[in-house]
Amino acid sequence: MRIGLLIYGDISTLSGGYLYNRKLVAYLRNQGDHVEIISLPTRGFWRHLNDNFNKDLFKQIVDAQLDILIEDAMVHPSVFLLNKRLVRAINIPIVTLVHLLSSFEQNSWYSAWLYRAIERRYLKSVTGMIVNSHTTLTQLHTLMPSGLPRSCLAVPAGDNFPDVIVDIDRIKHRVLTPGALKILWVGNVIRRKGLHILIKALCQLPEEFQVTIAGRLGMEPAYVKQMQQLIQKADLQDRVIFMGPVEGRALAELYQDHHLMVLPSSYESYGIVYVEAQQFGLPVIGTTAGAAQEIIYPGENGYLIDPNDAKALAKLLTELQQDRMLLLQLSRKALASYHRYPCWAESCAIIREYLSSAIADQ
Repeated sequence: MRIGLLIYGDISTLSGGYLYNRKLVAYLRNQGDHVEIISLPTRGFWRHLNDNFNKDLFKQIVDAQLDILIEDAMVHPSVFLLNKRLVRAINIPIVTLVHLLSSFEQNSWYSAWLYRAIERRYLKSVTGMIVNSHTTLTQLHTLMPSGLPRSCLAVPAGDNFPDVIVDIDRIKHRVLTPGALKILWVGNVIRRKGLHILIKALCQLPEEFQVTIAGRLGMEPAYVKQMQQLIQKADLQDRVIFMGPVEGRALAELYQDHHLMVLPSSYESYGIVYVEAQQFGLPVIGTTAGAAQEIIYPGENGYLIDPNDAKALAKLLTELQQDRMLLLQLSRKALASYHRYPCWAESCAIIREYLSSAIADQ
């Protein structure tokens, strides 16, 4: 198959959505498919609307002689009008890969109305959908009550450290050794990920703790600065460490050296890092908003709190610091949970079969 993948920016960008894209591209190429990555520069929403009239983009897609085009749904402002012309010109399936729906992010009422109108029109312009979670699929039905085109559900995997052997005895030693509660926060430092909720919770803790923040700092610089000021004001500089972006073996070592992961996002469309953490026996604390509930089972492999509930988070962290046997029980069940998830090869195989079928039916 000759497959196109339309994205914003660099496919090597550190985020769950781009990781999903990289894993899919690698799998398809290993199966002998030709995959052409077509990248648009990342700009503001209004400037992206002009891409619909970009003759060079139109020509690049047409000249690629593709059998099928996959569009990361984040590019929807750039193609919600262009897709109609593409279908007329080359008559191939156009499939959207939906990691996150902009319509369900927190926006002002007038922005939300506009975003939803454009996103809905975009979704009507495609012939198929690849969806990353049951939560996202439910939201798609909300946006398009009249029905969806043929869809494919392929949840992200968490087997990003296949060479790491998790030692049960090491987990037990890590958990039961007296000392500070070591909390890991993995994600790009943006407001939606809820770092401010964690910091507010830390201000309420009488117990000893240490927090490591692993993630890009350049996406929302004003928010990062606000967090740094909040940490300084609470005199937490020695207990909260910003590592910047971490990946590969260095990230695996962070998972191995911490007791639990906390990511109280205002919304997650899935949450690959929740699954990653469980490979290392880390219980995870997320929120009831979004798809975290598809991964986290309260009292079994972690906990869910209401978004913005720093008080509830502080209570949980205090309990886990004081009751290490409870933490060990959660750690063991987190590790067991990890083995229930699909691997990337399984998820990508579902997508490839779907793409082949979509081409055959065109």
